[in-house]
Amino acid sequence: MEMGKEIRRLRNDRGLTQEALAAAHDQADVVVVSSANPEAVREEWRRFGLLPHVDLLCTQEMGSKAYCIRRLKEKGYEAILMCGDAPGDEQAALTNQALYYPILVNREEESWRRFLDEGLKRFVNGAYAGMYQQSLLDAFHTNLGL
Repeated sequence: MEMGKEIRRLRNDRGLTQEALAAAHDQADVVVVSSANPEAVREEWRRFGLLPHVDLLCTQEMGSKAYCIRRLKEKGYEAILMCGDAPGDEQAALTNQALYYPILVNREEESWRRFLDEGLKRFVNGAYAGMYQQSLLDAFHTNLGL
C-alpha cells in the first residue's frame, strides 16, 4: 500500500489516517512507495506518527513507483493494494495488475473512512477487484475532472 502527496494534507484527519494504516498493518504488510527522497519520506511519516505502521519504504532512489510495485510482485507479493491520490499512482498500480484505492482530493477524511469501513475488508476477503474497484476509480476520475 502507498500514500502519496496526501500526507501533507493530513493535519486535520491524521488520526483517521493512522487508524486506517494501523488496521491495514494488522492485516498485511504496508509498503510506502514514493517518488520523494528517502530522508523526506522518513521524516514526514515519522512526524505524523505513521512509521510504526510501515514495513518498508520504497523511495526515488529505488526507482519509479511502477518499478517498485513490480519488484514487490517479483518478491512474492501476490495481492497488492496501492492507495494514492494521483493518476500516476493509479497508473503505477494498474500497470502491475495491482489494485488501486483512490484517496479523493479534498475528500480525504471520507476516503479514509470508506477504506476502514469497507475497502480494507474487501481487499482482505478477495472481493475488491471488479465492480467495487471500478466504482472507486469512476469516483476518483470524476473528482479530478477526468
